[in-house]
Amino acid sequence: MVKPHFHSHVKQMLGEDFSELLQELSPFAEPRLDMYKTDQNLIISVDLAGASREDFTVKMRNDTLIIEGTINNTQSEKNIQVISREQFYGSFMRKITIPEEYNLNQLQAVFERGILLITVPFKTCEVHNLD
Repeated sequence: MVKPHFHSHVKQMLGEDFSELLQELSPFAEPRLDMYKTDQNLIISVDLAGASREDFTVKMRNDTLIIEGTINNTQSEKNIQVISREQFYGSFMRKITIPEEYNLNQLQAVFERGILLITVPFKTCEVHNLD
């Protein structure tokens, strides 16, 4: 997972133009991912356009969520001239460290219209009465 301060350091070290170039190139290296939180959940949205459910796996290892698979290019005709290509194709593995305040064992995942939506709830605090 990219650390929150990473983007600002890239901009400082390499300049705004280079940072923008990296963002433009990132879809060619791996599927795009958005992560946000609500009052109750961590939500991860992964763009897997062109994949079917059988093309990827979602695994948990300790505090890490691992999304791995292959998105095949369905344009296999030899008489095609590519004018522009922006979609990701190929093998990928995304490792996302889940903060300890979330319960990875209770995640819910839904794959619909090429988007994998993963919801991870906050851990609930148990209240113990002292005698």
